[in-house]
Amino acid sequence: MTTEEVLLRLHIKVLVLTLSLTIAGSAFGSGYSLFEQGAKATAMGGAFAATADDPSAIFYNVAGIAQQRRLTILAGATFITFANQFTGDPNDEFTSGQSGQYHRHAFVPPNAYVTVPIGTNLTFGVGLMTPFGLRTDWDDPWIGRFVSRDANVKLVSIEPALAWQSADGRFALGGGAEYRRARIVLQRNNPLPGSGVNPFTGRIADAANIYLSSDWKTAWGWNLGVLWKASDRFRVGASYRASTDIDFTGDATFTQIPTGNAQIDALVKSQLPPNQGIATTLPFPATAIVGFALTTIPNTDLEFDVTHQSWGEFKNLDVAFSTTPQVNLHSAQDWEDTNSYRIGVNHRATPEWDVRFGLVYDENPEPVKAVSPLLPDSDREGVTLGAGYHAGPWIVDGTVFVLHFKTRSTNGQSQDFVNGTYKTNATLFSLNLGYRF
Repeated sequence: MTTEEVLLRLHIKVLVLTLSLTIAGSAFGSGYSLFEQGAKATAMGGAFAATADDPSAIFYNVAGIAQQRRLTILAGATFITFANQFTGDPNDEFTSGQSGQYHRHAFVPPNAYVTVPIGTNLTFGVGLMTPFGLRTDWDDPWIGRFVSRDANVKLVSIEPALAWQSADGRFALGGGAEYRRARIVLQRNNPLPGSGVNPFTGRIADAANIYLSSDWKTAWGWNLGVLWKASDRFRVGASYRASTDIDFTGDATFTQIPTGNAQIDALVKSQLPPNQGIATTLPFPATAIVGFALTTIPNTDLEFDVTHQSWGEFKNLDVAFSTTPQVNLHSAQDWEDTNSYRIGVNHRATPEWDVRFGLVYDENPEPVKAVSPLLPDSDREGVTLGAGYHAGPWIVDGTVFVLHFKTRSTNGQSQDFVNGTYKTNATLFSLNLGYRF
């Protein structure tokens, strides 16, 4: 396939690629999920479903708040820095010799929790979490700008929850309703109509900038959790967070980029789509976690968790246009369900200090054909190290999380015609401050 043919196909696909921002970028659980919702849990590699002994249990296993018998406030954030490098396929006429990289920036999802004991067996809690989201920002110029330059997906959840434990404290059950609010933004360029090449310069030229911004949209979900302390040394925890779909509506804005040639600019202007409304739906998968915790060494807890996410329900992306419905689009995604494996250790070194360690392995849901600048996803491996300080009513937890994405190649199968290899690494810093009354 020649460069001109590739660019022609890119031009034809411009609208579907524009709206594919909803699956863009590199997140830090499988797909576009974020699993870092508490510094202590993150320090244990996210293996926390059977421990669940701080207010972030509202996210990891809501049953765990039942064992927390003091009014507690906990708040913090995770500071995420990441780098992605693209190297073009040397056997691909379009991308051979090309490269690209992310513009360096920090992505900061927050979290906050309050737990309130009620009587002797109940605990009420409220959590603010960011279980999904991403930010990608590619440096210009680069060959993938016709697929994605900058994408931003924001989602925040608020969950009121209630948990009960048995009189002996060995069994707990909890649940909550989850209110989700999300918004998506994308910016990318479109090549000149036809071949994409300016006939007067012989170079690929940009015809327009495309900016899509959705309104804030909402949906409701729910979650349940159970916690069983079989003995003083062995605990089992499980949680389930239901899937939700969010229906997005917004505006697509097309801004012409002058080439300096009046004839070409007039042609581009005549073919530029009008600004118009759009609508699409994005699925957020169900998440099921099972965890097993052991205390076999004095003052040391070891936990192993398996997390399953139902990404397989994301089969297609359908987009409707308000002004030109004849270009309504259907794009196959064909994602697969994923499993994540997490091991965490918490050692109580002194009455005031804990030290923590964790290992993570996440599967990615994306088939090879869908690997692109929008989502250069891959399986990932991570190591966490953290510490916790608790003296009197105060709680301070901090974590460093180093995450390596396995090198991912399109193997010449990219449906976006940007074939090459992606290498991604991320460093995450989590911090939570808390107070027990």
